[in-house]
Amino acid sequence: MEKSHSSYSEFADQDFYKVSNSYLVEHCNIVPGNAVIDLACGTGAVTELILEKVQDIQESIVLGIDMSKDAIKESMDRLSNWKNVNLKFIQSKVEHLSEIVKIQADKIIFCNGIHMIQDKNSLIQQSKKLLNDKGVFAFNTAFFQGAVPQETESFYRRWMMKSLRTLKSEYGLSPKSNKDKVESRKQLTPEEYTSLLEDNGFTVNEKILLPTPMTLNGFLTISEYEEFIDGAMPGVPLEKGKNSLKTGARIAFEELNLSSVPRNWLTIIASKN
Repeated sequence: MEKSHSSYSEFADQDFYKVSNSYLVEHCNIVPGNAVIDLACGTGAVTELILEKVQDIQESIVLGIDMSKDAIKESMDRLSNWKNVNLKFIQSKVEHLSEIVKIQADKIIFCNGIHMIQDKNSLIQQSKKLLNDKGVFAFNTAFFQGAVPQETESFYRRWMMKSLRTLKSEYGLSPKSNKDKVESRKQLTPEEYTSLLEDNGFTVNEKILLPTPMTLNGFLTISEYEEFIDGAMPGVPLEKGKNSLKTGARIAFEELNLSSVPRNWLTIIASKN
């Protein structure tokens, strides 16, 4: 589930991403002295929010995990001023969580990545083993059934239509029929996520849909993700798919005279039974 390092940085700096992640961290009840694991920490934007909660004291532990070596390096540079807190990073897939983490945590946070995990049951089970009694597993995602408000469906149809036309006219290509969707395209409902957690020994404390406006720049950035391109245009070379999706987004925004398009983020905060 690795993302392009440069596009991750740009995505993490988008206002809608900051709003969604700030809400998640704010509602996890993180306090000084907590041990917190940040899954798929990327370039450290969410890790920094966590550090602000645990404060710069020796009793606090923050562990960031990401499979990108470059992203971890940027995180370390970004957070180098935090001298007292026990801050560490591990380069690994989050699917190997229980193999690489040797601490017990109070909170495990996963921002906009759980939709990419093939075996969600395993990840949740591993998280439970690492959590202290009443520990919290919290995540958000912009890729689930219900993320697209009904009133925005016309935009998404036009975006895809214009993107496909661009792909055909500019490159003479069409997407292949792909029965094996990438994981980000196999979208669960909020109820299915709730069942996953409850079946694995968690109680859902909060489940909310958080509407956030995405500007054109947000859609241009998301069009650079390999997983998104593979899902929207299976079998298309990444560069050509990216360019077509970006062109389609620009045309759709212009034709519909839009400044932003709302998208729902699912936020779930659950505690270990």
